[in-house]
Amino acid sequence: MKKIISLVLAISMIACLGIVFSACGGKTKTEFVAIDATDLYKEDYGMAVTKGNATLMAAINEVIDAWVADGTMAKYVDYYTDLAEALEDSSKTKPDAGSLKTSWDFGSATETITVFTESGYAPFEVVSGSDIIGVDIAIMSEVAVKMGKKLDIQDVGFDTIPTNVAESKGDAVGAAALSITAERAEVVDFSNVYFSSTLVVVSAKDKSYSSVADLSGLKVGVQGGTTGDLVISAAASAEGHSYE
Repeated sequence: MKKIISLVLAISMIACLGIVFSACGGKTKTEFVAIDATDLYKEDYGMAVTKGNATLMAAINEVIDAWVADGTMAKYVDYYTDLAEALEDSSKTKPDAGSLKTSWDFGSATETITVFTESGYAPFEVVSGSDIIGVDIAIMSEVAVKMGKKLDIQDVGFDTIPTNVAESKGDAVGAAALSITAERAEVVDFSNVYFSSTLVVVSAKDKSYSSVADLSGLKVGVQGGTTGDLVISAAASAEGHSYE
């Protein structure tokens, strides 16, 4: 899992045949593979900020640029990937954070940065008990401390995040491994890129799907509002493909 997340993060499309659903139900053991599709693309992640909030944007970019440059961002990705695995599987040992900061003291701060996210997308959002942690929360926690503020984390539907940020009063951020797209940039401003990933197709190992076109006529699972959803919708409308 760690290698897949680090190198081809965001397994966003699943081509589902009958054998796949049988495997999901526990009746048949199926080995899956992730394949870079020829007509999928690399996507860059950024923090979504309410348009025109230059002060907050500068603070976010300062943290992102520093962490990317000195390797801290990559270390957080590895750490929260391993931690998510350990939280899911009690037989695995939780990783040692080493010199990485994993808690932040907001002191007596009264001003708030509202963070809209969707939990459960490791390593960027990781659910630990009743808390949401992860790479995105680490970035925004560091930003909040530097600005003398605190965080108010709101767990919302992924496809509502840009709208929530755009309509917020005060400091608001969408921190949910959001891909920077022209459509989203119409309603929010994006920070500098802090991580890049490649969309892949996940299918049974004995199948061979190397493009979105190959998936036409199959059952395809994507998360609503993600770039995987946008790719499949565009293929259906522009290229005439159909998906169950």
